[in-house]
Amino acid sequence: MAEGRKGNNEGSIYKDKQGHWRALISIPAVDGKQKRKYLYGRTRKEVADKMYAILHQIRTDTYIEPCKVTLYEWLCTWLEQYCKNEVRLSTYVNYDTYVQRHIKDTIGGYKLCDLNTAIMQAFFNDKAKSGKLNGSGGLSPKTIKNMHDMMHRALNKAVHLDMILKNPTDFVTLPKRKKSEMRFLTLYEQKKLQEALKGDRLEMPVLLALYTGMRQGEMFGLKWSYVHLESDDRSWLRVVQAVNRFSDRTGESMKKTFLGLSEPKTPHSIRSIPLLPYIAQKLRDYKAEQAEYFRVHNLPMTEMVFTTRAGNLVDPRDFQRDFKLLLKRNGLREINVHALRHTFATRALESGMNIKTLSQILGHSSVAFTLDTYTHVTDDLKFDEISAMNSFL
Repeated sequence: MAEGRKGNNEGSIYKDKQGHWRALISIPAVDGKQKRKYLYGRTRKEVADKMYAILHQIRTDTYIEPCKVTLYEWLCTWLEQYCKNEVRLSTYVNYDTYVQRHIKDTIGGYKLCDLNTAIMQAFFNDKAKSGKLNGSGGLSPKTIKNMHDMMHRALNKAVHLDMILKNPTDFVTLPKRKKSEMRFLTLYEQKKLQEALKGDRLEMPVLLALYTGMRQGEMFGLKWSYVHLESDDRSWLRVVQAVNRFSDRTGESMKKTFLGLSEPKTPHSIRSIPLLPYIAQKLRDYKAEQAEYFRVHNLPMTEMVFTTRAGNLVDPRDFQRDFKLLLKRNGLREINVHALRHTFATRALESGMNIKTLSQILGHSSVAFTLDTYTHVTDDLKFDEISAMNSFL
């Protein structure tokens, strides 16, 4: 029967009568005796990897029977040992926040082997209804999906390690995401905004958002070394990082946060964006003005394109506040900063930009996502373009 050898504290690996790979090891039981544990896998290597991982835990006295591990304990272990080096820092911080603030004191005490779909469904239903920590209502469908994705990944790893037989989040039904109304500036509003910006300290970042479609965090993570102002018709910039706000897990309060730089939103977000000659010249002028400001105020020259007056990273929340005040002062309709990105995409499509080119400039994961996001423009363009066929009638 056995196709592997069994030695002292080594376990055995073999194929059963159905041709499936198995491993048999002895593990310490609660009463101090030994009990048998079977491991399964599609290949000999898969079974061997599982067996050696458990044997190592037994020898180092770190092995815990799965039914003694709570969901909270497992999520903390998974975050540190399996997740931390695979995701962006901002994603890790979000995951840690979900665990500490939403799971620990709700379903975190359940043992892994006691979890089931009904428990998970009730948890997500409750979060959708009254999950906000300030008591003002439920979490958004997007936040719930992100939390579910995290739990699904963590529990899939538990399945792979033979800690549980199946993933209890597999068949959970999540609330549907409602497509929010696309907000962007009309051409008239854009021209009025550009007129209001002249001489204002927000002029350069707002213009850059309007004519590159950069996300707010990407703009404030931009360094001068990523901006290439070589010539009027061949200037460009490179998006490689973004400013994010992180929870300070080393502080006394979990509410403490700090600004830091991390990789952009997705791998597709790392991209090059060409600059219009006018924007390139505005950046040259802005760089000279910035250098003079830092010289006059005896501050060390910064490597960041945009900073506070003290030379620190710009807080996107402060910029959002100042931008809305600018709109109010000039009698413009209130929009958020992200709407500038949508305005860029709308003008680009209206100007005839190829949808694939636009998708790459925006850093989208696919052309299909871009088309779905900007149907308000593409639908209008369909009518305009099909009308050209009148010449054949």
